[in-house]
Amino acid sequence: MSAWVGMSRGVAAFVALAAMTGLSAGQAQNPPPAPPKIDLKLFEKSEVDRSKGCSFVLWQEDRDPDKDRFAYVFSETLGRNHVRENARVKIGNEVISFKRVAVGGAKEFGYKTFPSALYKADKDDSFLIFDLKLEDSPGEVMDVNGGTMTVIRPKLPPFVISVKGNAGCNTPAAPAPRAAAPAPQPKQETNAIGSFSPYPVRGAEVPAKMRAEAVKSIGCKDANLRKGGSGYSMSEESAIWELTCEDYAGGPGKIMVLVYTPDPAQNYTFLRFDVPKGKERQTNIREIVNPKWDLKARVITSIVTEGNGRDCGIFERHRLNDEGKFELIEYREKTICDGKSMDPKDFPLVYRR
Repeated sequence: MSAWVGMSRGVAAFVALAAMTGLSAGQAQNPPPAPPKIDLKLFEKSEVDRSKGCSFVLWQEDRDPDKDRFAYVFSETLGRNHVRENARVKIGNEVISFKRVAVGGAKEFGYKTFPSALYKADKDDSFLIFDLKLEDSPGEVMDVNGGTMTVIRPKLPPFVISVKGNAGCNTPAAPAPRAAAPAPQPKQETNAIGSFSPYPVRGAEVPAKMRAEAVKSIGCKDANLRKGGSGYSMSEESAIWELTCEDYAGGPGKIMVLVYTPDPAQNYTFLRFDVPKGKERQTNIREIVNPKWDLKARVITSIVTEGNGRDCGIFERHRLNDEGKFELIEYREKTICDGKSMDPKDFPLVYRR
């Protein structure tokens, strides 16, 4: 009688199963221990303070950070110009810091965020890989509508978690300015940080490098730029400078420059004024004609009419967001100059956000 026939049915079945899986009977009875896993933990609400400044956070997809005590899986502080400063995840009882080292995707979203990104740990060769579904939403918020975060640590299998999240700013109102002591020099107009009221920018304050680039890339007149313009504070270190670029029959062509006020010569950006798809801007994309501010709403309105009175032309409105970029919120155009004058606000609507 063979050894196989002498076995009980249960033992025979067990050995057969082991043979099917490529294991010996001894191995099947003593399977190898499961490999260690990455012990990724969720942050408690109190560990993620979003009450000040700007931040980018992710939470577990099936959690609600407004209701659940534990929901956040990733927290990142955004500094000036939304530079990544400190990203954190919790593994076991340890909070590990990461820095973003690479990005990918066809489009950049708000707060300089991309659908794909790679983060490396400060302490070792641990990595985070993001594959996210992003959307810029009203109210200066960038939403993460889904996606995954993959955690890779040395000698451990990757850990993948489904996430949602967002990026945004929550900057407290600036304190009221202190009364200035009497000074012997003539009193100059000032601007309290956060008020976004205009203050003068002297011509001598406009850097030569900025003027030269505006002349070359936008077509501005250097003589206009040398006259200076107005500034509007965005924060303690950033402001929007409004400078005259060119003179047109419909009014002055202005450029808006986001500047780093401690050193505007080295850190500035000429802002864009986009138009709807299929339309072409009559001036440079970084120039707007005869803008009028609604300072409280931080909205610029531009009206350029042609023909006999106001019988044709363009009406457009752009809103300045917290990132220091202009968003097109309304565009109207009447292309036929038919001699029938009308309020530009009633021109045919082309686009509204």
